[in-house]
Amino acid sequence: MELPLERIGGKIRAVRKRQGQTLEDLSHSTGLSKGLLSQVERGVSQPSLETLWKITMALDTPIVHFFDDLTDQRVRITREDERKKIILPGILGSCEWLGQSSNARLKAMEILLHPGEKVAHTDLPIEGEVCILVKYGQLDVGICEEFYSVSAGDSLFFDSQSPFQFTNETNDKATFEIIFTSSHI
Repeated sequence: MELPLERIGGKIRAVRKRQGQTLEDLSHSTGLSKGLLSQVERGVSQPSLETLWKITMALDTPIVHFFDDLTDQRVRITREDERKKIILPGILGSCEWLGQSSNARLKAMEILLHPGEKVAHTDLPIEGEVCILVKYGQLDVGICEEFYSVSAGDSLFFDSQSPFQFTNETNDKATFEIIFTSSHI
Protein backbone atom coordinates (compact mmCIF):
# COMPACT_ATOMS: atom_id res chain seq x y z
CA MET A 1 0.00 0.00 0.00
CA GLU A 2 1.40 3.36 -1.02
CA LEU A 3 1.14 6.43 1.15
CA PRO A 4 -1.52 8.80 -0.23
CA LEU A 5 0.91 11.72 -0.37
CA GLU A 6 -1.56 14.11 -2.03
CA ARG A 7 -4.12 13.62 0.75
CA ILE A 8 -1.52 14.06 3.49
CA GLY A 9 -0.16 17.16 1.74
CA GLY A 10 -3.68 18.47 1.23
CA LYS A 11 -4.37 18.16 4.94
CA ILE A 12 -1.16 20.02 5.75
CA ARG A 13 -2.11 22.80 3.30
CA ALA A 14 -5.66 23.01 4.74
CA VAL A 15 -4.41 23.39 8.31
CA ARG A 16 -1.78 25.94 7.28
CA LYS A 17 -4.29 28.05 5.34
CA ARG A 18 -6.93 27.80 8.08
CA GLN A 19 -4.34 29.23 10.46
CA GLY A 20 -3.62 32.06 8.02
CA GLN A 21 -0.01 31.01 7.48
CA THR A 22 1.85 31.35 4.20
CA LEU A 23 4.45 28.87 2.96
CA GLU A 24 7.04 31.44 3.97
CA ASP A 25 5.65 31.58 7.52
CA LEU A 26 5.75 27.79 7.76
CA SER A 27 9.26 27.76 6.29
CA HIS A 28 10.47 30.15 9.01
CA SER A 29 8.85 28.19 11.85
CA THR A 30 10.07 24.78 10.63
CA GLY A 31 13.47 25.65 9.20
CA LEU A 32 12.45 23.84 5.98
CA SER A 33 12.59 25.40 2.53
CA LYS A 34 9.46 26.80 0.88
CA GLY A 35 10.17 24.55 -2.10
CA LEU A 36 10.19 21.38 0.00
CA LEU A 37 7.03 22.44 1.84
CA SER A 38 5.30 23.15 -1.46
CA GLN A 39 6.31 19.72 -2.80
CA VAL A 40 5.00 18.03 0.37
CA GLU A 41 1.69 19.90 0.17
CA ARG A 42 1.26 18.96 -3.50
CA GLY A 43 2.10 15.31 -2.79
CA VAL A 44 5.12 15.21 -5.10
CA SER A 45 7.64 14.64 -2.31
CA GLN A 46 7.46 12.07 0.46
CA PRO A 47 8.38 13.84 3.70
CA SER A 48 10.64 12.18 6.24
CA LEU A 49 9.34 11.56 9.74
CA GLU A 50 11.53 14.42 10.96
CA THR A 51 10.04 16.78 8.34
CA LEU A 52 6.49 15.78 9.31
CA TRP A 53 7.35 16.29 12.96
CA LYS A 54 8.63 19.82 12.30
CA ILE A 55 5.48 20.65 10.31
CA THR A 56 3.13 19.29 12.99
CA MET A 57 4.96 21.19 15.73
CA ALA A 58 4.81 24.44 13.73
CA LEU A 59 1.10 23.93 12.99
CA ASP A 60 0.37 22.79 16.56
CA THR A 61 -1.47 19.78 15.14
CA PRO A 62 -1.07 16.12 16.22
CA ILE A 63 0.83 14.10 13.63
CA VAL A 64 -1.94 11.49 13.57
CA HIS A 65 -4.28 14.13 12.13
CA PHE A 66 -2.52 13.84 8.79
CA PHE A 67 -2.95 10.06 8.66
CA ASP A 68 -6.44 9.78 10.14
CA ASP A 69 -9.16 8.59 7.75
CA LEU A 70 -6.90 8.00 4.77
CA THR A 71 -9.18 5.24 3.50
CA ASP A 72 -11.68 7.74 2.04
CA GLN A 73 -14.61 6.50 4.06
CA ARG A 74 -17.69 8.49 3.19
CA VAL A 75 -19.77 6.42 5.59
CA ARG A 76 -18.49 5.45 9.02
CA ILE A 77 -20.23 2.98 11.28
CA THR A 78 -19.28 2.76 14.94
CA ARG A 79 -20.78 -0.27 16.62
CA GLU A 80 -21.99 0.21 20.18
CA ASP A 81 -19.27 -2.03 21.59
CA GLU A 82 -16.58 -0.06 19.65
CA ARG A 83 -17.37 3.35 21.14
CA LYS A 84 -14.50 5.17 22.83
CA LYS A 85 -15.25 6.02 26.44
CA ILE A 86 -14.37 9.22 28.24
CA ILE A 87 -13.90 9.09 31.99
CA LEU A 88 -15.53 12.02 33.73
CA PRO A 89 -14.33 12.81 37.26
CA GLY A 90 -16.85 12.05 40.00
CA ILE A 91 -19.45 10.58 37.63
CA LEU A 92 -20.83 7.05 37.97
CA GLY A 93 -22.58 7.38 34.63
CA SER A 94 -20.85 7.12 31.28
CA CYS A 95 -19.67 9.24 28.39
CA GLU A 96 -18.99 7.69 24.98
CA TRP A 97 -18.04 9.01 21.56
CA LEU A 98 -20.70 8.07 19.01
CA GLY A 99 -18.02 7.64 16.38
CA GLN A 100 -15.65 10.44 15.57
CA SER A 101 -12.36 11.10 13.92
CA SER A 102 -9.85 13.84 14.49
CA ASN A 103 -10.72 15.59 11.23
CA ALA A 104 -14.51 15.34 11.41
CA ARG A 105 -16.39 18.65 11.47
CA LEU A 106 -19.32 17.11 13.32
CA LYS A 107 -18.82 15.16 16.53
CA ALA A 108 -21.23 13.41 18.85
CA MET A 109 -21.21 11.78 22.26
CA GLU A 110 -23.72 10.12 24.55
CA ILE A 111 -23.79 10.79 28.28
CA LEU A 112 -25.62 8.91 31.02
CA LEU A 113 -26.04 10.75 34.31
CA HIS A 114 -27.21 9.06 37.49
CA PRO A 115 -29.54 10.95 39.86
CA GLY A 116 -27.85 14.02 41.32
CA GLU A 117 -24.89 13.99 38.92
CA LYS A 118 -23.74 16.96 36.87
CA VAL A 119 -21.24 17.66 34.13
CA ALA A 120 -19.82 21.12 33.39
CA HIS A 121 -18.29 22.59 30.25
CA THR A 122 -14.84 22.23 31.81
CA ASP A 123 -15.30 18.42 31.91
CA LEU A 124 -16.08 17.95 28.21
CA PRO A 125 -14.04 18.41 25.00
CA ILE A 126 -16.83 20.40 23.33
CA GLU A 127 -16.49 23.39 21.02
CA GLY A 128 -18.53 25.27 18.43
CA GLU A 129 -22.27 25.03 18.07
CA VAL A 130 -23.95 22.42 20.27
CA CYS A 131 -27.19 20.48 20.10
CA ILE A 132 -28.31 18.19 22.90
CA LEU A 133 -31.06 15.62 22.50
CA VAL A 134 -32.46 14.00 25.63
CA LYS A 135 -33.04 10.31 24.95
CA TYR A 136 -34.27 9.25 28.39
CA GLY A 137 -35.22 11.07 31.59
CA GLN A 138 -35.00 14.77 32.32
CA LEU A 139 -32.05 17.13 32.30
CA ASP A 140 -31.53 20.60 33.70
CA VAL A 141 -29.23 22.66 31.51
CA GLY A 142 -27.56 25.82 32.75
CA ILE A 143 -26.18 28.19 30.12
CA CYS A 144 -24.62 31.35 31.55
CA GLU A 145 -27.17 32.43 34.16
CA GLU A 146 -30.21 30.83 32.46
CA PHE A 147 -31.62 27.36 33.27
CA TYR A 148 -33.68 25.11 31.02
CA SER A 149 -35.46 21.85 31.79
CA VAL A 150 -35.46 19.40 28.88
CA SER A 151 -37.12 15.97 28.83
CA ALA A 152 -36.94 12.85 26.65
CA GLY A 153 -37.41 13.84 23.02
CA ASP A 154 -36.53 17.52 23.63
CA SER A 155 -33.51 19.19 22.05
CA LEU A 156 -31.65 22.39 22.84
CA PHE A 157 -29.14 24.38 20.76
CA PHE A 158 -26.46 26.77 22.07
CA ASP A 159 -22.94 28.07 21.49
CA SER A 160 -20.29 26.35 23.59
CA GLN A 161 -18.43 29.61 24.20
CA SER A 162 -20.95 30.26 26.96
CA PRO A 163 -20.34 28.36 30.22
CA PHE A 164 -22.77 25.43 30.49
CA GLN A 165 -23.68 22.62 32.84
CA PHE A 166 -25.87 19.51 32.58
CA THR A 167 -27.53 18.29 35.80
CA ASN A 168 -29.79 15.34 36.57
CA GLU A 169 -31.95 16.54 39.47
CA THR A 170 -34.38 13.61 39.23
CA ASN A 171 -34.47 10.22 40.96
CA ASP A 172 -33.96 8.39 37.66
CA LYS A 173 -31.11 8.14 35.15
CA ALA A 174 -30.91 10.63 32.28
CA THR A 175 -29.34 9.84 28.90
CA PHE A 176 -28.63 12.51 26.32
CA GLU A 177 -26.66 12.98 23.15
CA ILE A 178 -24.45 15.95 22.41
CA ILE A 179 -23.75 16.83 18.79
CA PHE A 180 -21.33 19.67 18.10
CA THR A 181 -19.32 21.28 15.36
CA SER A 182 -15.57 21.24 15.55
CA SER A 183 -13.21 23.98 14.49
CA HIS A 184 -10.35 21.46 14.12
CA ILE A 185 -10.54 19.44 10.93
